[in-house]
Amino acid sequence: MKLYTYSHCPFCARVSYIAGKLNIKLEEVIIDYDDIETPTNLIGKKMVPILEKDDGSIMAESNDIIRYFLQQKNVDEPMEPSKNNLQWQSSAFLPLQQIGYPRWPLLSLNEFKTESSRVAWEDKKQTIDLNFVQLLASTSDIVSQVNAFLIGSEKLLNIEDGKSNISLFDSAIYFSILRGLYCEPTITWPQQLNVWMNNEALDSGVPLLK
Repeated sequence: MKLYTYSHCPFCARVSYIAGKLNIKLEEVIIDYDDIETPTNLIGKKMVPILEKDDGSIMAESNDIIRYFLQQKNVDEPMEPSKNNLQWQSSAFLPLQQIGYPRWPLLSLNEFKTESSRVAWEDKKQTIDLNFVQLLASTSDIVSQVNAFLIGSEKLLNIEDGKSNISLFDSAIYFSILRGLYCEPTITWPQQLNVWMNNEALDSGVPLLK
């Protein structure tokens, strides 16, 4: 199977995470951020992740792909994220955007390898409230808020000996969002959360965004 993806995208990362945890082999194709033609030819619009199955059929939407993987492996796992997880996810997007949006294009990510891709990203993601220059200038204040957010996140994961007892679906969502914060080195990671994140990155084969 083939997965069309971006390296920075949390929705893509959670699909890759589940595939890695379930030992599902995927050919991952990272497309340029300004590549409109490839996803449009596959699903009619610019969106990732996109799964191309071995029979040539196409599937989009990260949650649908995750459910498909869980069904294929016939695992005894919830097929939906928990309500608490979805509430956490809603609270996580703003700090992720504040940290990630101005920094991800500066990393060595394949979707941003061209100037046109980086320009397309800035044109798409930069707003009055998410002005990249202002976000970088406010790093200290944003990091203080993120540090507090991470302390609360660690408690929700209920980590013991580097492992969490939450569902695989919930783990995928936590991991896929939190990995995007590693691009800012001044963030202070709670010890148990950092151990869990690094363990999950190794176990799933999905790297942290550094």
